[in-house]
Amino acid sequence: MKIQYSILLELLIIVFVLSYPASAFTTIESGDTIFIDDVIEDDVYIAGNNIIIKGTIDGDLIVAGGLVDVQGNITQDLIVAAGDVTITGNVGDDVRVAAGTLTIDGYVQDDLISFTGKTKISDTGVIGGDFTSASGQLNLLGDVGGNITGSGNEVTLGGTVGGNVDMVTGQLVVLPDAYIAGDLKYRSPESADVPPGTVGKETDFILEKYDDEKKDSFSIISWFIGYLALVLIGILGMAIWPEYIQNIASKTPEAPGKAFLTGLGIFITSFVLVFLLLITLIGIPLGMILMALIIVALYIARIFTALWLGKYLFMKMGKESKPWIQLVIGIFVLLLVGEIPIIGALVYVAATCIPVGNIYYAARE
Repeated sequence: MKIQYSILLELLIIVFVLSYPASAFTTIESGDTIFIDDVIEDDVYIAGNNIIIKGTIDGDLIVAGGLVDVQGNITQDLIVAAGDVTITGNVGDDVRVAAGTLTIDGYVQDDLISFTGKTKISDTGVIGGDFTSASGQLNLLGDVGGNITGSGNEVTLGGTVGGNVDMVTGQLVVLPDAYIAGDLKYRSPESADVPPGTVGKETDFILEKYDDEKKDSFSIISWFIGYLALVLIGILGMAIWPEYIQNIASKTPEAPGKAFLTGLGIFITSFVLVFLLLITLIGIPLGMILMALIIVALYIARIFTALWLGKYLFMKMGKESKPWIQLVIGIFVLLLVGEIPIIGALVYVAATCIPVGNIYYAARE
């Protein structure tokens, strides 16, 4: 349980770091493929499909995309939410990742916090500080200067760890080339074959089967990952289109019933159109594109409602706040209410349809 709470603490830290606005930053708008091969002396916010960094960013990099490939140099923090993330270059400070797959062949000079389906630290990858991980599959062949904590269904250790290892895992494999300078503590349904001389201090194995409590803990982590992703997308959106997003959010209480019915009608019409396209051979590609756009809209539309909700809550408390604070608090409350049975589903539908309706009327104007 100690490890699980520490992971949740790290997630909360990520949220507050994401909430910190840079006094000056560079934003790069969405695109199919974005290349950065020069020097940018500023914090950088990027959103796109494929993002390739070959140059140097003298500051923080906050990025959301389908594929993110860091081949160059980031002098400060890297915060990324993406499908696939590869780091072959150098990151001068911390790295925080929420991704499907993460591969590190380069150098992270400080801490790494990752929440992924699969993580691989190759034999050329180096983590200078601590490594906190929640991953379905973790292959650690490189070196970690500090401690390793977290969980994973399959965990393989093959590099040098300068501190302790404390993991919850379904299966632990310790390779002969591995070396843990401190203690090895792991909870698992089965004992691992730990080669002699690979652990500098104590080895502590706790026989522990997966139970409902662990499933609940995983659900909490998944909830925070979803929250993190929505916050990151919202902050990037506000950095690129601040006036538009705040304008749509401000329309939420003006005619919510009308906007809700319009948004619902748009979604129903879109789904019918997708169905008609998919049953015709020539319309399948367009149908797939339209379906992808609907899924994206269902996910990100809540950002507008959350921004209005955060502003409303601060107004009720008689306090003023910046839009990014309103967004962070609004998303948290909205997702929390969304967990309530039945009521949560209704709130989700309303929070999605109302902004879509308002976007439609804004476009007509």
